[in-house]
Amino acid sequence: MKKTIQIEGMQCNHCKMSVEKALNSIEGVTKVEVSLEDKTATIEATKEMEDGKIKEVIEEAGFTVKM
Repeated sequence: MKKTIQIEGMQCNHCKMSVEKALNSIEGVTKVEVSLEDKTATIEATKEMEDGKIKEVIEEAGFTVKM
């Protein structure tokens, strides 16, 4: 499973690392790539990811998801 999401509020490498850490905490996630330029995160996982869970962990990290 691979999914790309839009994230608002990321401005620096610290933001990028916070999003990566939050997404990697989700069970089944195998790879996370975050782009500050595109304001996106691409997630690869061994199983289908629920949009609600992705949104929840990103918002807990202090960012806004545009799905």
